[in-house]
Amino acid sequence: MQDQKSNIVKKQIQLKELQNKLPIEIKGKKDQSFSFKDWSMEEEKQIAKIKEKNPSMGRFVSSVLCLMLKDLHGEPFNSKEDKEKILTINQMPMGNILYMYIYLRYDQMGSELRLDFDCPFCANKIRNFTATLDDIDVDCKVGDYEDLIEYKLKKPVTLDKGDQLIEKVKIGLSPWDIMERAESSGSFDEATMKQHTFRYSIKEIVGVTGHVVDEFMKKLKKIDIEFLHKTISEHNAGPNLQAEVECSKCKQTAYKSINWGYDDFFGIGSLPQI
Repeated sequence: MQDQKSNIVKKQIQLKELQNKLPIEIKGKKDQSFSFKDWSMEEEKQIAKIKEKNPSMGRFVSSVLCLMLKDLHGEPFNSKEDKEKILTINQMPMGNILYMYIYLRYDQMGSELRLDFDCPFCANKIRNFTATLDDIDVDCKVGDYEDLIEYKLKKPVTLDKGDQLIEKVKIGLSPWDIMERAESSGSFDEATMKQHTFRYSIKEIVGVTGHVVDEFMKKLKKIDIEFLHKTISEHNAGPNLQAEVECSKCKQTAYKSINWGYDDFFGIGSLPQI
């Protein structure tokens, strides 16, 4: 479908239909597929060693994909040098990396994923709920989509230097290494994540030259912080990491974010009851 506001060519596909194809097409690549090698005991040992080092979640995902990816764009990936592997992963759009990580779980362990949580409406303890990964909705960018979109500030800001008025910025796809940069900054929280996302997603401040993104961020008002974050999230596309659950007690529909940390996603606790 065509989004008339941003001119992005996009569509929503479920994981079971998209399968091993990147949701955000990399332009210039005819083959958008990827594949993994089998997760055997040797891979289990190597991933356990990665986990023991207690890396940030961004670095953990990067390391696991560097180990497990067999082919990318129809070309051998596991034969690349380690530096080339990590550079490739870190520069890819966040939506593609998240999708490949989720697909790795689906490919190696199946669709069913156990979730335990408390109902947000009545506090009923929901245990052993089985979510199905193949029903995850994935926002895709296909064909001749726009790499950059424009965001118009609801409350324009003025820079101290030169009294330059900023009304619009241009946003690109966020690279995966935003995760690692944010997590290694010393204080990883929601505000820090937004700050790093803005810093590396804003590609141009319309009408202004020079590196002024940091000063621009300091001037942003709350309404633009949230709408800009929303715009960037929608532009990035990728998988929707939420499960829809009806509470057996109050019958309300709750939405549970899927925890994609190792133990909850790949460990024994992620397995549904037999």
